[in-house]
Amino acid sequence: WNKSLHLHVGTQAVQGTLRPAWARHKVLARSSHAIDPSDMGHDDATPLTAIDAVLSELKANAPGRGARLSVVLADAHIHFDVVAGDYRDASERQLQSIAPACVAELLGDMAVGQVVRWQLQPDLHHLLICSIATQDIESMVKAASRHGLSLASLQPDFCMQWNRHAEGISNGTSVFATTNGDRAMIACVLRGTVTALSAGLCIEDEYNVQTNPPAKHPLDSRADRLLASNGLDISSVSSFVLVAPEFSERGLDPRWTIFRPDQEAS
Repeated sequence: WNKSLHLHVGTQAVQGTLRPAWARHKVLARSSHAIDPSDMGHDDATPLTAIDAVLSELKANAPGRGARLSVVLADAHIHFDVVAGDYRDASERQLQSIAPACVAELLGDMAVGQVVRWQLQPDLHHLLICSIATQDIESMVKAASRHGLSLASLQPDFCMQWNRHAEGISNGTSVFATTNGDRAMIACVLRGTVTALSAGLCIEDEYNVQTNPPAKHPLDSRADRLLASNGLDISSVSSFVLVAPEFSERGLDPRWTIFRPDQEAS
Protein backbone atom coordinates (compact mmCIF):
# COMPACT_ATOMS: atom_id res chain seq x y z
CA TRP A 1 0.00 0.00 0.00
CA ASN A 2 3.00 2.35 0.26
CA LYS A 3 3.50 2.40 -3.52
CA SER A 4 1.28 3.31 -6.47
CA LEU A 5 1.47 2.30 -10.13
CA HIS A 6 0.45 4.69 -12.88
CA LEU A 7 -0.37 3.26 -16.30
CA HIS A 8 -0.92 5.20 -19.54
CA VAL A 9 -2.53 3.10 -22.28
CA GLY A 10 -1.75 5.01 -25.47
CA THR A 11 -2.38 4.30 -29.12
CA GLN A 12 1.16 3.12 -29.85
CA ALA A 13 2.61 2.13 -26.48
CA VAL A 14 1.76 1.36 -22.87
CA GLN A 15 3.84 3.28 -20.35
CA GLY A 16 3.98 2.86 -16.60
CA THR A 17 5.63 4.42 -13.58
CA LEU A 18 6.02 3.25 -10.00
CA ARG A 19 5.87 5.99 -7.37
CA PRO A 20 5.78 6.25 -3.59
CA ALA A 21 2.19 6.73 -2.49
CA TRP A 22 3.13 9.89 -0.59
CA ALA A 23 5.25 11.55 -3.34
CA ARG A 24 3.50 11.81 -6.70
CA HIS A 25 6.45 13.43 -8.48
CA LYS A 26 9.07 10.89 -7.37
CA VAL A 27 9.61 7.97 -9.77
CA LEU A 28 10.96 4.66 -8.46
CA ALA A 29 10.78 2.74 -11.75
CA ARG A 30 9.58 3.13 -15.34
CA SER A 31 8.49 0.68 -18.02
CA SER A 32 7.30 1.04 -21.61
CA HIS A 33 6.20 -1.50 -24.22
CA ALA A 34 5.09 -0.84 -27.79
CA ILE A 35 1.64 -2.08 -28.72
CA ASP A 36 1.62 -4.89 -31.26
CA PRO A 37 -1.24 -4.23 -33.74
CA SER A 38 -2.00 -7.96 -33.70
CA ASP A 39 -2.79 -7.57 -29.99
CA MET A 40 -5.66 -5.21 -30.83
CA GLY A 41 -8.33 -7.62 -31.96
CA HIS A 42 -11.80 -6.50 -33.07
CA ASP A 43 -13.45 -7.81 -29.90
CA ASP A 44 -10.79 -6.61 -27.48
CA ALA A 45 -9.56 -3.03 -27.89
CA THR A 46 -7.32 -3.18 -24.83
CA PRO A 47 -3.67 -4.16 -25.58
CA LEU A 48 -3.41 -6.78 -22.84
CA THR A 49 0.02 -8.14 -23.82
CA ALA A 50 1.71 -4.75 -23.50
CA ILE A 51 -0.23 -3.95 -20.31
CA ASP A 52 0.80 -7.23 -18.67
CA ALA A 53 4.43 -6.71 -19.68
CA VAL A 54 4.56 -3.21 -18.14
CA LEU A 55 2.79 -4.27 -14.94
CA SER A 56 5.08 -7.29 -14.53
CA GLU A 57 8.19 -5.13 -14.79
CA LEU A 58 6.87 -2.55 -12.35
CA LYS A 59 5.65 -5.19 -9.91
CA ALA A 60 9.17 -6.59 -9.76
CA ASN A 61 10.05 -3.33 -7.98
CA ALA A 62 7.00 -3.47 -5.70
CA PRO A 63 6.75 -6.97 -4.18
CA GLY A 64 3.63 -7.91 -2.30
CA ARG A 65 -0.05 -7.31 -3.06
CA GLY A 66 -2.48 -4.43 -2.84
CA ALA A 67 -0.58 -1.59 -4.53
CA ARG A 68 -2.94 0.98 -6.02
CA LEU A 69 -3.19 1.18 -9.83
CA SER A 70 -4.24 4.37 -11.62
CA VAL A 71 -4.95 4.05 -15.34
CA VAL A 72 -5.17 6.75 -18.00
CA LEU A 73 -6.58 5.77 -21.39
CA ALA A 74 -5.70 7.56 -24.61
CA ASP A 75 -8.67 9.50 -25.95
CA ALA A 76 -8.86 7.18 -28.97
CA HIS A 77 -10.47 4.64 -26.58
CA ILE A 78 -13.14 7.15 -25.46
CA HIS A 79 -16.17 8.79 -27.06
CA PHE A 80 -16.72 12.46 -26.14
CA ASP A 81 -19.55 14.89 -26.71
CA VAL A 82 -20.62 18.35 -25.52
CA VAL A 83 -24.33 19.09 -25.45
CA ALA A 84 -25.66 22.64 -25.09
CA GLY A 85 -28.87 23.42 -23.19
CA ASP A 86 -30.30 25.23 -20.21
CA TYR A 87 -29.40 22.96 -17.30
CA ARG A 88 -29.71 25.53 -14.50
CA ASP A 89 -32.71 23.81 -12.96
CA ALA A 90 -31.89 20.24 -14.03
CA SER A 91 -31.53 17.66 -11.27
CA GLU A 92 -28.70 15.16 -11.15
CA ARG A 93 -31.21 12.46 -12.05
CA GLN A 94 -32.30 14.39 -15.15
CA LEU A 95 -28.71 14.91 -16.26
CA GLN A 96 -28.03 11.23 -15.66
CA SER A 97 -30.79 10.40 -18.13
CA ILE A 98 -29.73 13.02 -20.69
CA ALA A 99 -26.12 11.82 -20.99
CA PRO A 100 -26.83 8.18 -22.05
CA ALA A 101 -29.50 9.42 -24.48
CA CYS A 102 -26.91 11.67 -26.14
CA VAL A 103 -24.43 8.79 -26.36
CA ALA A 104 -27.13 6.58 -27.92
CA GLU A 105 -27.84 9.26 -30.51
CA LEU A 106 -24.12 9.63 -31.23
CA LEU A 107 -23.16 5.93 -31.39
CA GLY A 108 -26.38 4.18 -32.35
CA ASP A 109 -26.18 0.43 -31.76
CA MET A 110 -22.58 0.85 -30.56
CA ALA A 111 -23.92 2.61 -27.45
CA VAL A 112 -24.88 -0.77 -25.97
CA GLY A 113 -22.21 -1.80 -23.48
CA GLN A 114 -20.89 1.72 -22.89
CA VAL A 115 -20.32 3.21 -19.43
CA VAL A 116 -21.29 6.90 -19.51
CA ARG A 117 -19.96 9.71 -17.32
CA TRP A 118 -20.79 13.41 -17.50
CA GLN A 119 -19.82 16.75 -16.00
CA LEU A 120 -21.98 19.88 -15.98
CA GLN A 121 -19.77 22.77 -17.01
CA PRO A 122 -19.47 25.96 -14.91
CA ASP A 123 -21.83 27.99 -17.13
CA LEU A 124 -24.63 25.44 -16.46
CA HIS A 125 -25.37 25.40 -20.21
CA HIS A 126 -22.92 22.76 -21.46
CA LEU A 127 -22.83 19.09 -20.51
CA LEU A 128 -19.49 17.36 -21.14
CA ILE A 129 -20.08 13.64 -21.75
CA CYS A 130 -17.71 10.72 -22.21
CA SER A 131 -18.30 7.01 -22.61
CA ILE A 132 -16.06 3.96 -22.53
CA ALA A 133 -16.75 0.35 -23.44
CA THR A 134 -17.60 -1.82 -20.45
CA GLN A 135 -15.27 -4.43 -21.92
CA ASP A 136 -12.31 -2.05 -21.67
CA ILE A 137 -13.06 -1.40 -18.00
CA GLU A 138 -13.45 -5.11 -17.26
CA SER A 139 -10.15 -5.83 -19.03
CA MET A 140 -8.34 -3.34 -16.79
CA VAL A 141 -10.00 -4.73 -13.66
CA LYS A 142 -8.88 -8.25 -14.61
CA ALA A 143 -5.36 -7.05 -15.45
CA ALA A 144 -5.08 -5.39 -12.05
CA SER A 145 -6.33 -8.55 -10.35
CA ARG A 146 -3.84 -10.75 -12.22
CA HIS A 147 -0.99 -8.68 -10.82
CA GLY A 148 -2.36 -8.37 -7.30
CA LEU A 149 -3.23 -4.69 -7.70
CA SER A 150 -6.18 -2.57 -6.67
CA LEU A 151 -7.65 -0.50 -9.53
CA ALA A 152 -8.03 2.91 -7.89
CA SER A 153 -8.98 5.02 -10.91
CA LEU A 154 -9.48 4.95 -14.68
CA GLN A 155 -9.85 8.15 -16.67
CA PRO A 156 -9.36 9.55 -20.20
CA ASP A 157 -6.15 11.40 -20.98
CA PHE A 158 -8.07 14.54 -21.98
CA CYS A 159 -9.95 14.69 -18.67
CA MET A 160 -6.78 14.20 -16.61
CA GLN A 161 -4.93 16.95 -18.47
CA TRP A 162 -7.93 19.29 -18.40
CA ASN A 163 -8.23 18.92 -14.62
CA ARG A 164 -4.50 19.58 -14.30
CA HIS A 165 -4.37 22.71 -16.46
CA ALA A 166 -7.87 24.22 -16.38
CA GLU A 167 -7.14 26.71 -13.61
CA GLY A 168 -4.23 28.18 -15.57
CA ILE A 169 -6.26 28.77 -18.74
CA SER A 170 -7.36 32.30 -19.58
CA ASN A 171 -10.82 33.46 -18.49
CA GLY A 172 -11.52 34.63 -22.05
CA THR A 173 -11.82 32.41 -25.11
CA SER A 174 -9.15 29.70 -25.27
CA VAL A 175 -8.23 26.54 -27.15
CA PHE A 176 -7.05 23.52 -25.15
CA ALA A 177 -5.61 20.49 -26.94
CA THR A 178 -4.04 17.14 -26.12
CA THR A 179 -2.32 14.70 -28.46
CA ASN A 180 -1.33 11.05 -28.25
CA GLY A 181 0.23 9.27 -31.18
CA ASP A 182 -1.41 10.52 -34.36
CA ARG A 183 -4.63 11.73 -32.74
CA ALA A 184 -5.62 15.06 -31.23
CA MET A 185 -8.39 16.22 -28.92
CA ILE A 186 -9.17 19.94 -29.12
CA ALA A 187 -11.58 21.93 -26.96
CA CYS A 188 -12.98 25.41 -27.36
CA VAL A 189 -13.09 26.97 -23.89
CA LEU A 190 -15.12 30.04 -22.93
CA ARG A 191 -14.50 31.44 -19.44
CA GLY A 192 -13.58 28.03 -18.06
CA THR A 193 -16.35 26.12 -19.83
CA VAL A 194 -15.73 23.53 -22.55
CA THR A 195 -18.24 24.56 -25.22
CA ALA A 196 -17.15 22.45 -28.21
CA LEU A 197 -14.82 19.56 -29.06
CA SER A 198 -13.00 18.23 -32.08
CA ALA A 199 -11.25 14.86 -32.14
CA GLY A 200 -9.46 12.92 -34.84
CA LEU A 201 -6.28 12.21 -36.75
CA CYS A 202 -3.61 14.87 -36.71
CA ILE A 203 -0.75 13.44 -38.76
CA GLU A 204 2.23 15.73 -39.15
CA ASP A 205 3.53 13.89 -42.24
CA GLU A 206 0.47 14.96 -44.22
CA TYR A 207 1.77 18.48 -44.78
CA ASN A 208 4.88 20.06 -46.20
CA VAL A 209 6.31 23.22 -44.64
CA GLN A 210 8.29 23.85 -47.83
CA THR A 211 5.19 24.88 -49.78
CA ASN A 212 4.72 28.55 -50.62
CA PRO A 213 2.98 29.80 -48.63
CA PRO A 214 3.78 27.16 -45.96
CA ALA A 215 0.89 24.81 -45.24
CA LYS A 216 -0.69 24.93 -41.81
CA HIS A 217 0.19 22.30 -39.26
CA PRO A 218 -2.70 19.78 -39.03
CA LEU A 219 -3.24 20.74 -35.39
CA ASP A 220 -3.58 24.42 -36.35
CA SER A 221 -5.98 23.55 -39.16
CA ARG A 222 -8.19 21.48 -36.87
CA ALA A 223 -8.20 24.20 -34.19
CA ASP A 224 -9.10 26.89 -36.74
CA ARG A 225 -11.95 24.77 -38.14
CA LEU A 226 -13.33 24.22 -34.64
CA LEU A 227 -13.33 27.95 -33.95
CA ALA A 228 -14.89 28.80 -37.30
CA SER A 229 -17.63 26.19 -36.91
CA ASN A 230 -18.60 27.83 -33.63
CA GLY A 231 -18.65 31.35 -35.07
CA LEU A 232 -15.48 32.48 -33.28
CA ASP A 233 -12.78 34.67 -34.76
CA ILE A 234 -9.21 33.51 -34.24
CA SER A 235 -8.25 37.00 -33.10
CA SER A 236 -10.64 36.67 -30.14
CA VAL A 237 -8.72 33.71 -28.69
CA SER A 238 -6.50 34.78 -25.81
CA SER A 239 -4.56 31.52 -25.36
CA PHE A 240 -3.76 28.25 -27.11
CA VAL A 241 -2.64 25.46 -24.74
CA LEU A 242 -1.28 22.12 -25.90
CA VAL A 243 -0.36 19.07 -23.79
CA ALA A 244 1.64 16.63 -25.88
CA PRO A 245 4.33 13.97 -25.39
CA GLU A 246 7.45 14.34 -27.54
CA PHE A 247 5.56 16.58 -29.94
CA SER A 248 7.35 17.91 -33.03
CA GLU A 249 6.81 21.66 -33.18
CA ARG A 250 7.96 21.87 -36.80
CA GLY A 251 5.50 24.09 -38.64
CA LEU A 252 3.31 24.63 -35.56
CA ASP A 253 2.08 28.19 -35.07
CA PRO A 254 4.02 29.86 -32.21
CA ARG A 255 0.72 30.88 -30.59
CA TRP A 256 0.71 27.57 -28.64
CA THR A 257 1.95 27.19 -25.07
CA ILE A 258 3.17 23.59 -24.87
CA PHE A 259 3.28 21.36 -21.80
CA ARG A 260 4.47 17.77 -21.49
CA PRO A 261 2.02 15.27 -19.96
CA ASP A 262 3.68 15.20 -16.52
CA GLN A 263 4.28 18.95 -16.45
CA GLU A 264 2.17 21.15 -14.19
CA ALA A 265 0.85 24.51 -15.35
CA SER A 266 2.67 27.44 -13.74
